[in-house]
Amino acid sequence: MERVAMGGRAVGFALVTDPAAVTTLRCAPALECVLSWNSFAESGEIEFALRSGAAHISPWLPFARWSPQSRRSFPCNLLGVSVLTDIIRSEVPFDAVQVRTDPEGLQSLALATPTPLQPSFPFAGGARIHDVPLQTQYVVEGEAGWCSPASLTMLLRFHGIDARIEDVAAGVFDEIYSGYGNWAFNVAYAGTQSLRAALAYVGSLDIAELFLERNLPLALSYAWEEGELPGAPLPRSAGHLAVLCGFTSNGDCVMNDPAAARIRTIYPRRALERCWQRHGGVAYVLAPVGIPFTDLLA
Repeated sequence: MERVAMGGRAVGFALVTDPAAVTTLRCAPALECVLSWNSFAESGEIEFALRSGAAHISPWLPFARWSPQSRRSFPCNLLGVSVLTDIIRSEVPFDAVQVRTDPEGLQSLALATPTPLQPSFPFAGGARIHDVPLQTQYVVEGEAGWCSPASLTMLLRFHGIDARIEDVAAGVFDEIYSGYGNWAFNVAYAGTQSLRAALAYVGSLDIAELFLERNLPLALSYAWEEGELPGAPLPRSAGHLAVLCGFTSNGDCVMNDPAAARIRTIYPRRALERCWQRHGGVAYVLAPVGIPFTDLLA
C-alpha cells in the first residue's frame, strides 16, 4: 500500500498488491473526498465508513455496485454524511476512510481529498501538445450527455486501446444517476482495460502540466456560466468533461472538447482554470501500469 501527499495535505492513495476485505485510507482532516478503484472482477460492491481517529463518524454505507448487466451508485444523506453520486461529504472532519469490498480481482483503491486551489504561474514553457485521437460526444441522436465516455474513449485510444464510445458508454452508465458522468465508474472502466486509473483533485494547471510531461493527458471536469469560457461550444454547463492535450506557446489550453464542432479547441488558460477549479479541480488520471504518477500528487 502506498501513501502519498497531495496538494500539501496527506492523502491516502493505495495501490493494493495484497488486498484485504477492509482497507483503511488515511488523510488529513477533510470534509469531502472521492473514491476510485480498479478491479477485474465482473461483479462487486464498494462500501465505506468514515473515521476520525479511533471513532467512527458513519456506519458502513454502500457506495457502488456493478455487474456485467448494470452499475449503480447509492446517493444518501444519513447522520451528517452524504453521497452525491461520486462525492462523499461529511458535516464533521474525517481523517480516514475504510473501504470494504471483495478483494478478488481488486487491483487498486484511491482516495483523494480537495487540494488548496491556486492559480497557475505564468506559463514559461514551450508548446507541448499530445496527439490525442478525436471523439465527438454526439454519437446517438438525441443523446447529448456523452461528454464523459467520449473523453474517456479519447484517453483510452491515446494509450493504444481500441475503444468504441458505444462500449464505453454502456460500461459507465449509472442506473441510479441515470447518466454517464459518474466519475468513479468511468475510472473503474479504464481499470478494466489494463490501465492504472484514479480520480484526483489536481489543483492547478501547473500540476496538470507535469502529467503531460509524462505523456499522460487528463480528462478535466469543469463548469461555466454564459460568457465565462470564450469559445465554449455551449452557452453554459453545470458539468462537462474534456481532455487536456497540452498547451500553446503562450500557455493556453489545447483541449479535445467532445462537444465542440471540430473537437480540438483552444481555451484561454485563466478562464479554463477558473471554471475547472471552481468545479473542484477533479481529473481522470489514466496511465499504463508501470508509469508512475502518484509523486505528482505530492
